[in-house]
Amino acid sequence: MGLTFHRTFSLSRSSIAKILQVAYNKPGFKNSDLAKLTDLGTIYQEAMPRYAKRAGLLDEQNRLTLFGRYVAEFDPQMEKNSTQWLLHYHLTAPHRSTAFWHHLVTEWFIPGNTFTAEQLVEDLTRFLHNNTGKSPAPDSVRSTITIFTGTYLKSDGLKRLGLLEETERGTYSVLQVTPPPVWALGYALAEYWQAHYGERLTINLDDLTGKNFAGLFILGENGLTELLIELKREGLIDLYRIAHPYQVVLLQPGLESALERIYK
Repeated sequence: MGLTFHRTFSLSRSSIAKILQVAYNKPGFKNSDLAKLTDLGTIYQEAMPRYAKRAGLLDEQNRLTLFGRYVAEFDPQMEKNSTQWLLHYHLTAPHRSTAFWHHLVTEWFIPGNTFTAEQLVEDLTRFLHNNTGKSPAPDSVRSTITIFTGTYLKSDGLKRLGLLEETERGTYSVLQVTPPPVWALGYALAEYWQAHYGERLTINLDDLTGKNFAGLFILGENGLTELLIELKREGLIDLYRIAHPYQVVLLQPGLESALERIYK
């Protein structure tokens, strides 16, 4: 289940930026290269490439993905709102993410929801036991909850998205977030479609309104539909809402055109 991939560190954009620079200059680098080519500590040298892979920036051979190349060239410090939403998307999407990350976001990140770290620990322990048949080490689960919440609370992580705030030590509140930029959602839609529906031209709108897609962006059905209407105006999709089931048609399945709209 990838429970300890983080090596007890939350996502650090400034550290991942150094990994991307190495990948840009030396595609397929070995982790042992990082000691010479960066100033990252030993455990960061292990953890941050793992984050970069889970966040969609590197492939399994430590080469930049298409998304990673655009980020490395046009937003290397990952300051853009669109970039941070797409880091979150890749970390959370059901076909890409470490399973527990998807579970925690889709179960708990509901605007107005309030919960404690201990509730997350109990839920994650139960989730892992149900999916593996084994009881995880309590310290590993607590550490994972700390790094998960820290990713969304720290300024060097994804705090700018405004998904989560700590109201008192160990107690969290999910905020009413600003929807993602339209072309960030457009890229995510094309990537999600490619993974789940392949060459299909049309799917039901209902396939996108649940937790596996809209829920990743903390969007309800109305919020998602508003963004899809914008994407229809932009020519990425067509949208038919005359009679149920409503239909979505993907007109431009390529990922690069969406990235060009974000970064150029």
